[in-house]
Amino acid sequence: MSRPVIFVTIGSMFPFDRLVRAMDDWAGAGGAAEGEIFAQIGAGGYEPRHMRWARELGFDDYNAAVAGAGVVVAHAGMGSVITAGDKGKPIVLLPRRAAFGEHTNDHQLDTAGWLRTRPGIYVADTERDLATRLSDALAGGVGAGALDTAAPAGFLSRLRAFALES
Repeated sequence: MSRPVIFVTIGSMFPFDRLVRAMDDWAGAGGAAEGEIFAQIGAGGYEPRHMRWARELGFDDYNAAVAGAGVVVAHAGMGSVITAGDKGKPIVLLPRRAAFGEHTNDHQLDTAGWLRTRPGIYVADTERDLATRLSDALAGGVGAGALDTAAPAGFLSRLRAFALES
């Protein structure tokens, strides 16, 4: 049986060395035995020693990396979540924190809290939780990450009723 590819992405706006370092540490401590690890690391200062990486990926290469992954590991950005979900990939999220200078506010904590109970989405509250959530995602398997992108039926029904009354 082949080992899954683990694709790490930090998004396109800000560096996220805490995630890159945590995944590199995990890879160096034996995590690489779980699968091949490839990271898109952006403009951060930390350069991984235990996993393959690229600073940036173009649109097509990024989509190919997600499509070829068994598990995606990312910040709690909706673009990453939706792309992984569209391709049926489980995703492990580590939210950026304003206190660490990783973002301008803590909206990713709220996003992660909202997504926490969705199938195929595994939230690591800290980098110490990352290995456990990654193990959970690897055990969950491909196809577990499909995110429902349609509005709930009840909402659509209320919206139709409102539109017809107007």
